[in-house]
Amino acid sequence: MVRRCKHSNMIKKIGMMFLVILLVFASFCGQAYADKDIDDKKDERDKTQEELDEVEASIEELAAEQEGIEEEIEEVSCALVQILAEIDVIEAQMAEKQVQIDQAVIDYNAAVELEKQQYEAMKIRIKYLYENGDTNILNIFMESGSITETLTKAEYVEDLYDYDRKMLSEYQNTVETVKQLHEKLLEEQEELEALKQDYEAQQASMEEVVAELQSVADDYGSQIASAKAKAAEYAKQIEAQNAEIARLEEEARKKAEEEAARKKAEEEAKRKAEEARAKASSEVADSQDTGVVKTTSSSNIDVSSIYSASGSDVGKSIAAYACQFIGNPYVAGGTSLTNGADCSGFVFSVYKDFGYSVPRTSYSLRNYGTEVSLEEAQPGDVVCYPGHVGIYIGNGMIVHASTERTGIKVSNANYRGISSIRRIAQ
Repeated sequence: MVRRCKHSNMIKKIGMMFLVILLVFASFCGQAYADKDIDDKKDERDKTQEELDEVEASIEELAAEQEGIEEEIEEVSCALVQILAEIDVIEAQMAEKQVQIDQAVIDYNAAVELEKQQYEAMKIRIKYLYENGDTNILNIFMESGSITETLTKAEYVEDLYDYDRKMLSEYQNTVETVKQLHEKLLEEQEELEALKQDYEAQQASMEEVVAELQSVADDYGSQIASAKAKAAEYAKQIEAQNAEIARLEEEARKKAEEEAARKKAEEEAKRKAEEARAKASSEVADSQDTGVVKTTSSSNIDVSSIYSASGSDVGKSIAAYACQFIGNPYVAGGTSLTNGADCSGFVFSVYKDFGYSVPRTSYSLRNYGTEVSLEEAQPGDVVCYPGHVGIYIGNGMIVHASTERTGIKVSNANYRGISSIRRIAQ
């Protein structure tokens, strides 16, 4: 009997080790998935950072190119200002030249008019002197009182001719000079006009260059603005990714702390369960040898029928272990095998001491484990009733936390209608 009990304990230990391995593996997988999520988020963040770096580099490059274009615009604009100043000077010179031309025209017309007047006066004098032919001239000389007077008159006539010739020649020279000045002024005006046109052509060309350069600069400005917007978007995305990484890391930290606390609690529970199982196994081993189990109320219960029944050693050990708490109180909602438990709390705690985690309520126990018939029932099976459960101990009997008046006791399995019988310990 002792050997069978040791074999049963070995099976339980193996089962517990397997359960612990599963829990550790599940915890490891959970942590691995959490770490993978954080790593994935960091990879995404790093990729976004690379894209941001590229955009910022392109912004610097575009800004440098834009600065170069703006320098070109400034140079061309300075040259354009110089040309506009030259045009202003030329226009001023042309205006002054026009005044000179207008004055030359006035002077020319005046000189021509004086020439005409002198010419007409000379014609009148000549006509007066010569209109009667040589007679009049002869009369002039004949009427002279003396030769001296005659010579004087002749000299006067000659002087008059010389004067007229001289004045006419002077007026003709004046007319020619004014005419040449006018022509020279017109030539200079044409040269200034041509120079102005040349400068205006340069102005138009430079304005076109400035417009083209400004268009390029504006395009760079648009590209820079677009790149800055994209950079801001990447920066915002990185901020959100960092926040998400921080959240995941905080979650992982809390989970790690919870897992550490859970493991500590499990180890403590495992230690207590081991102590309880060791105690239960010791007591069960004694009961296997004697066929008697001592209850917590110091009375003895014959459990030899449990070991003589068919079924697994684990189930028999559970049934025999449960019997030692006969006489202890029923407490609604309780799970203490010594201080009080209700029906499902009693089943829960007995199985817990053997390393099993079973549902806490009678309703849930009705669907846990494998269903068997009453004819197939073995010690350790859970017998379920409407709103109640107990542990089968063989020979058609159960041990259960019955009522507050009777506490934990043994009853006939058929004392009320059975809903289901569940086998948990194989």
